[in-house]
Amino acid sequence: MEREAEAKDNLWRARLDAVLMHRIWGSLIFLGIIYIIFFLSFAIGDPLVRLIQTGTQLFSVWACRMLEPWPRLQSLLGEGVVGGVGGVLAFLPNVVLLFGAITVLENSGYMMRVSRLMSRIMKIMGLNGSSFAPLLLGFGCSVPAILSTRRIETRSDRLVTIAVLPMMSCAGRLPIYMMFVSALFPSRLQAPVLFGIYASGVLLALCCARLLKNTLFKAPQRDSLHHMKRLRLPSLRKVGILMWSRAFMYVRKAGTFILGASIILWFLNTYPRPEEDTAPTNAAAMEHSYAGQIGHWMEPVTQVAGFDWKINSALVGAFAAKEIFVTQMGILYAVEDGNSGPAAQQTLNARLKASYTPLQGISIMIFCLIALPCIGTVTVAKREAGTWWFALAQFGGLTLLGFATATLIYQAGLLL
Repeated sequence: MEREAEAKDNLWRARLDAVLMHRIWGSLIFLGIIYIIFFLSFAIGDPLVRLIQTGTQLFSVWACRMLEPWPRLQSLLGEGVVGGVGGVLAFLPNVVLLFGAITVLENSGYMMRVSRLMSRIMKIMGLNGSSFAPLLLGFGCSVPAILSTRRIETRSDRLVTIAVLPMMSCAGRLPIYMMFVSALFPSRLQAPVLFGIYASGVLLALCCARLLKNTLFKAPQRDSLHHMKRLRLPSLRKVGILMWSRAFMYVRKAGTFILGASIILWFLNTYPRPEEDTAPTNAAAMEHSYAGQIGHWMEPVTQVAGFDWKINSALVGAFAAKEIFVTQMGILYAVEDGNSGPAAQQTLNARLKASYTPLQGISIMIFCLIALPCIGTVTVAKREAGTWWFALAQFGGLTLLGFATATLIYQAGLLL
């Protein structure tokens, strides 16, 4: 009886594997699962995001009232710390839900099936199955993903994988997408738009890999597929620990690195101040600041892609870490609104909706998807490739490609 039960179990698993790894049905199931994950991240996460945003606003109002005798400290807390760090922390539910779902898929053994399934596409694009795991890790962070390319046997395949890895949307980009998608698109379009952004990054990365393998990194193609573990129910304890670990890392990053960057950005957004006798408005003072000057200096070029000076100044900060883009936008609009009391408190979503169109939002998200690998990615790419030329070529090439793609999308959208 025990052998019969084991035989039936093995037969059931074999049939399930046959479906999950089918060229057509397996691919459709994988895309459907990813789409459902994105949909649930909005459906469940958005109410929690709004709750955090409300709590952040209430705390900001209370803290600013307590610090009324010290206007500079009040500005630093309300516009810098709360406006910057609070804007990043607000998207914690979305990030945790997304990574929780990916963790479930990893622990169930399903991701190994996807890796085997995608090895066919990897081969078409000039890579082997070993490249899929680093590309998948790129959805978390490019730095450990690049480090994981050490498992790839050939140097040419490894360098190509490193070159295209930044186009896989890391966790740092997710708050940017969430910010624009939730602000500029109706609820029925939010999941499709987010899915489209992620899918665009994957397709573009694979196409660029094919191009690089046909030009700069020609080499005989090899493949390596490893033994797959059996499908199983994921351990809820292990999934919970990994979700908690990733949430803690996200919060720690917001409370340390992004906090420091928020203070620096607040300074750039606040100084130099206009002459006191001109009685400038908050918007005029913001444009007069260092951040405003940098943004205006870039605007004649970037406006062809739909970027204004505020977006430009946020992109400068995003080179340190992508989450700082959201931090900078939160600070800019906090400064613009004055943050002087409850009546002046407006959500960042409302301000974005009044300032940008969905077409601009798509253009900005596409640019952030492709361009400006963060400083951590550039550094580790140099270390793994062994030369600064590779890292700088990667940074410059992706930035030019991102700007050209964003410009093409924006200008085509205007024509339509």
